[in-house]
Amino acid sequence: MEIIKNTLSVGATEPFVLLHISDIHLSEFDENDTPERQEFAKKRKKHFSFAPDAVEFVKEYVKKTGYILVNTGDMVDFITPETLRISKSFIEETNMIFVTGNHEFWHCERNCFDPNDVPATYQAKNDTLAEVGKQLGGNIRFSCREINGVNLVCMDDTTYRIDREQFEKLKEVEAEGKPILLFMHIPMYSEHLGGGAKYSTGAPSKYLEHCTPMQKYELSTDEQTYEFCDYIRKSPQIRCIFSGHIHYNVEILGKDSQDQLVTGIDTIREVTIC
Repeated sequence: MEIIKNTLSVGATEPFVLLHISDIHLSEFDENDTPERQEFAKKRKKHFSFAPDAVEFVKEYVKKTGYILVNTGDMVDFITPETLRISKSFIEETNMIFVTGNHEFWHCERNCFDPNDVPATYQAKNDTLAEVGKQLGGNIRFSCREINGVNLVCMDDTTYRIDREQFEKLKEVEAEGKPILLFMHIPMYSEHLGGGAKYSTGAPSKYLEHCTPMQKYELSTDEQTYEFCDYIRKSPQIRCIFSGHIHYNVEILGKDSQDQLVTGIDTIREVTIC
């Protein structure tokens, strides 16, 4: 795996190091899956062949360094008993802080990413994530852990929207007055994201002009999410956003109203927090 090192000065009481990963996309299966789903998994594994080795590499790196590990989602490519088993073991062995990605609620009942699955999948999202969270052993939609006077907040933005409950929880953490590092699966819109700007939370409507109906359904945002993005940009406490989703590395530091670090596939971002 590629290791990228950064340093952020946010006002920690003592420096610490965190490791950020995203988008491993485990595509494993076993005898519990139908032959059709096994074939689907084999096809998906061709795209993410690095995944099993990446899991082992990260485990060893955490063991060697003792650093805090944060994963911003898509640990699984789609839900099977085997991908959840591996993910649970991964979390337990590394004491990982984990927030869901959009693939953590993909059952892919048609064994492919059929556009017709999107509305039904999103409607069933809450039930699916509750079950996945239960199996993985934690709240994968919102969590906060304080380390050396810095709040590490993980929140779910996997439908390109932020709901009011998530928003209010973030405000409660911010009211503590401590610096915040915010971890979400999908980056917040910035012109500095390059080609991935289309696939960001709060992207302007111009990005939908040439989209398919499925993409318009999935990528369109709402006023509450635009309000959330504006709030983040103006927040004195939220020092940096960490995300993944677009599968390549981006550093937006001092170039925008909100610093962001996006970590791509097969990458560990090692960040010293001061």
